[in-house]
Amino acid sequence: MKKNLLLIAGVLAAGVAIAASRRAEPLEGGVDPKRIQAISAMLGDEPFGFGSKIDDRAAWKRLASTKAYATVVREAEKLLDKPMAEMTEEVYMLFKQTGRRTAEYNRVRRDRYGRVVQYTLAECLENKGRFVKPLEAVLRAICEEKTWIYNFHDASLANYHGKTVSIDLGSADLAQSLGACLWLLGDRLSAETRQQVMARLRERIFEPYRRAVEGVGSRQGWITSEANWNAVCHAGVVAAALAVCDDRSERAFFVAAAEKYSQDYLRGFGGDGYCAEGMGYWNYGFGHYIQLCETVYQATRGQLDLYHLPGAREAALYPVRIRLFADMYPAYADCSVNARPDFRLMSYINRRYELGLKEFVLDDFATVSGGLPSALMYSCPNSATARPMVDGREFYEIRSFFPNGDVLNGRPLPGSACRMAVSFKGGHNAEPHNHNDLGSFVVAVGREMLILDPGGEVYTARTFSKDRYKSNLLNSYGHPVPVVAGQLQRTGAAARAVVVATNFTETVDTYTLDLRSAYDVPSLQTLTREFIYNRAGTGSLTVTDEFAFDSPRTFGSALVTYSRWKQLSPTELLIYGEREAVKIGIHAGGAPFTIADEVIEEENPSRTRPTRLGINLTEPQAKGRLVFTITTSAAE
Repeated sequence: MKKNLLLIAGVLAAGVAIAASRRAEPLEGGVDPKRIQAISAMLGDEPFGFGSKIDDRAAWKRLASTKAYATVVREAEKLLDKPMAEMTEEVYMLFKQTGRRTAEYNRVRRDRYGRVVQYTLAECLENKGRFVKPLEAVLRAICEEKTWIYNFHDASLANYHGKTVSIDLGSADLAQSLGACLWLLGDRLSAETRQQVMARLRERIFEPYRRAVEGVGSRQGWITSEANWNAVCHAGVVAAALAVCDDRSERAFFVAAAEKYSQDYLRGFGGDGYCAEGMGYWNYGFGHYIQLCETVYQATRGQLDLYHLPGAREAALYPVRIRLFADMYPAYADCSVNARPDFRLMSYINRRYELGLKEFVLDDFATVSGGLPSALMYSCPNSATARPMVDGREFYEIRSFFPNGDVLNGRPLPGSACRMAVSFKGGHNAEPHNHNDLGSFVVAVGREMLILDPGGEVYTARTFSKDRYKSNLLNSYGHPVPVVAGQLQRTGAAARAVVVATNFTETVDTYTLDLRSAYDVPSLQTLTREFIYNRAGTGSLTVTDEFAFDSPRTFGSALVTYSRWKQLSPTELLIYGEREAVKIGIHAGGAPFTIADEVIEEENPSRTRPTRLGINLTEPQAKGRLVFTITTSAAE
């Protein structure tokens, strides 16, 4: 019996060992030990943080003299008499209960974590010790929280109940501020507080990351993601590790891992710099990538430069290449129609990459926003301010083509009478922050976007669930694209716009997409959308949909706008803004059609609702053509 029990125990142990060996597959081959060793030699003996520690009084006096830091102490003083918001179970459960990212949860989180930044900066500036005890109380309270991740990233409550430890955007951001706090203040904080914070950083950030990389812990999918999470979380994890880990080889591990896996993020730009997530997520994701670059650059004393990894410079140019006119950007993906590139970030990039963009010049980068490392990166000497300004020029090209994203922007010839700029989108329907929007387009005239992609919705539990495409802002119904045999576009990478023809000249750009795969309609034989942008005169655009079925089916298309509109005749519409307008001539080869307007009742960040103008053939057709001829006009 004993022998059998031993045999069973041996089999079970072997099974566990086999299971462990199967799980212990390092992520993408893991991090090369030789690379860790090489980077270790680049790092200093001590942990690293941006700026100077509190004992460097000259450095903090310089910061105190800047406009950005002039009111920091006063604002921190106001908090001393205000009780800190409590992260109660009721507050954390708000997303679970409502499915919405509530203002109350955001307020509590902002109040608690914001105090880390405010009290730390205030103490460093004033150096009197009066913010230390309040700061320690905040740090202890944060360490006692059950989890640091956003409640909307913990729908199952697995993190809240301690069943797993995930690293998310929120916990990584908090971690970097905690790390900077410990680095800046050092032994001004009690040993007990420092140990408590360090223990939590190991438990919730460093060990989960290391175990995921080594393949023996819970998967952290963002580590190899091509989306913004990769850059944001790596920036936070690396900044925290460099600030508090005494062991140089341990710090080198995190740097080497970020060097390797951040290249997955850059691959998401496809080599041409196109950000499929949209302008808002370019600010967020690439802004954190720039912070990661600067963190590593300074920590290695300039010996490791992630700024020049393949694709980084191209990604840096995305805002100026996706722009139509000044402050006008297509709102593709989960992006607000009001999204603009962050001016401080673009000015930093302009100087660091020596781009010479005269519209992005900032003399004083100092700021207290964005968490401690980000604020101090901009506010203190860095590798961008170490470079002289390059003579300014205006970045302008009459055509910006992103072959990876199949996005084409067309602009007027400089000095011409043309006032129209356009953007056309291909791609596929499984992009990061995807909308089902193949064939979508934007028409801007002067300083107004009159026909557009309406952008994303206000996030709820539905947004990132199986019901995502029930939203008429995220499915194809809310985009200026066809509805085929009553069907909207399908989701997935198989739904792909195929570029079948391009013809670019100084005056006319022609761009043709095959959209058949976007629709799950077996009877559909052909569906092409041709864009012809003409820079002659004040500018015009012709959009032609050609379709054929094996038997008569319904067909329609749409225009989407936030502007006003009216019907001028049975075949002509006017869409008009405050100063500009476009006329749209509609031609269907003699086939009758109807025009129906509908407000898209989905909540979106712009707080207004777009109007969908549906143009639908009255009778089913076996084949046909639907043409929009769009020309500039005087506003009403």
